[in-house]
Amino acid sequence: MNVSHVLSIEKLRDGGSLVVSFQADDSCEYWLMLPINISNGASEGYLPPVLVNRTTGIEIDLSWSGAKSWLQLLESYIEEADYHLFNAIRSTVRENT
Repeated sequence: MNVSHVLSIEKLRDGGSLVVSFQADDSCEYWLMLPINISNGASEGYLPPVLVNRTTGIEIDLSWSGAKSWLQLLESYIEEADYHLFNAIRSTVRENT
């Protein structure tokens, strides 16, 4: 699978999950997602990353190293305005590898 372009980088309103949304050459939309870990109503960091095919609904669990590889692949598609949040995602992944 080859990345066509990054659609967005965002913090979800579910409490703070982090997502890099991108389109691939298979015409599907994907999320590289760091799900927020909420326990007793408080954020306790992030759960292991997942790759979600938003078109088919298929989710693939990733290792933190796998997420790091995806971020390296996606970095060249990031626009300057999105670097602040992208760097926050990258820092979270680095802390867990």
